[in-house]
Amino acid sequence: MASVSDIVEEAGIGRGTFYLYFDSKREIFLELIEAFFRGYAELLEENHRYLEDAFKRGSKVLRTWRGNMLRVLEYHQKNPYLTNIAYREALGKDEDFSARVGELSSLAREKLVSEFQMMYDRGMMRECDVEVVTSVVMGSTIYLVMEHLLPEGKADVESLADMIVEYHIRALITEAGDVERSLRSALEER
Repeated sequence: MASVSDIVEEAGIGRGTFYLYFDSKREIFLELIEAFFRGYAELLEENHRYLEDAFKRGSKVLRTWRGNMLRVLEYHQKNPYLTNIAYREALGKDEDFSARVGELSSLAREKLVSEFQMMYDRGMMRECDVEVVTSVVMGSTIYLVMEHLLPEGKADVESLADMIVEYHIRALITEAGDVERSLRSALEER
């Protein structure tokens, strides 16, 4: 982890200036992570509203789902260093940080469970344990971000979003559902 000297050198400021704003390296770390989490929480809330609106209109639900996944991937791609710290380095090392990760994870889980329940209630998903499906989707998304999005830095987020949505549709559509039609609906021309 970087020292205060590393931080002030990289930022091009004096040590005194650093201590005018922050009492410690831990404090700046927590502020950066908090900004990352605030932005991500806002994105989750916004995505949830988009999907609720699509359900109210009764159209383009799968297209909206794909757009939401794309925005999640883009957020992580635009914040690679903080994403890496959040998912790989800091979890479990700091009590305050771990608690904040838990809050964000709970928010994401709450929104996703609600979204899957909306899909299930409208006959868009096969009978399943929505809690388990939520865990699978959350875990696989984080893994994809860490293994396919961040290392390359320039991954094609559009293609990755399409692959994720196609997988979800194939795995979750009802037996009576039309997979190809659903895929066309979700992946239609942008």
